[in-house]
Amino acid sequence: MQFIRTKEGFPFSSAVVQQGKMLETVLTGIPPAGDKPVAGGPGAEMSEIFRQLDEILAEVGLDKTAVCSARLYLQNVNQDIAEVNAVYQEYFGAHPPCRRAYGVDLQSGMLVEAGFVAEFPAG
Repeated sequence: MQFIRTKEGFPFSSAVVQQGKMLETVLTGIPPAGDKPVAGGPGAEMSEIFRQLDEILAEVGLDKTAVCSARLYLQNVNQDIAEVNAVYQEYFGAHPPCRRAYGVDLQSGMLVEAGFVAEFPAG
């Protein structure tokens, strides 16, 4: 198992590659060097999450078309889902992965947290 980007002071990795076949990651709108979410609301947090996702995918030679599953956790799901959906749709375009969205009680003032699974090509 390969651990990607462990963040100092936190007891978890940003991503894990399992058996060279699958990458799993959970990201927030908190930049890697930050301690609070980016300003601008749920859409801005979702954009920051996708920025981090692009970096992690590039580190292992993948891009967003390898993402096969997404889980979104929203502090105010009914209020914020439309704004998050707009950013999500713009990012994935014609390649939307399977997705679930949940309303949860998030930490640290976050409005959005997201988990993704990406698959490595066979071979």
